[in-house]
Amino acid sequence: MRKFFTLLWLLCPVAALYYHYNEGQDQLARMEAQKHVEEIREAEQTAEPDWAQIIEEYDKLDGKLPRDERPLVRHQIQLAKSKARLEMLDVAMAAEELTLLLQETAQTHGENAAITRAVRETLGKAHYYAAYLLKTSGAAESEWRPYAERTRQIFRFLAEHQEPGALANYEERVASEFQKTINSKQSP
Repeated sequence: MRKFFTLLWLLCPVAALYYHYNEGQDQLARMEAQKHVEEIREAEQTAEPDWAQIIEEYDKLDGKLPRDERPLVRHQIQLAKSKARLEMLDVAMAAEELTLLLQETAQTHGENAAITRAVRETLGKAHYYAAYLLKTSGAAESEWRPYAERTRQIFRFLAEHQEPGALANYEERVASEFQKTINSKQSP
């Protein structure tokens, strides 16, 4: 019995080294990424966030993650990056990224997953912003109408797959968020 415990005691450093050079490195990378996320969130909460810098930080964060990180984490980072693009009113790029992300999340996680719903809602906001910006800048109806129609379709899909009456709540929320954005851009 003593030999067994002695052997077990001698193998402990081997197990520690194995963990350190395999899963331990991934765990350290995740801890660094968590700290980086907290810094990014603080930057987003400032009075006047530098959205271009925040997008760069999300790119750096994606590079810090372990190669075998779960797809959900990477999708959440891409979604946050697209939301930052919407804050910059880079609507075309955000809509393009969100369309690709929606296809990827629906395929990976399913149509009813929380991340897929979040991406779909943000895509609806992007189309709403595009329609609103085109309409207020004097574009012809043939230019802004497809974006408005796509917004309506997305919100209807979300509402039909959640609960009755949710469509009105989504539309009101998107309209109020966009109004906040417009008001903050206009105030000096």
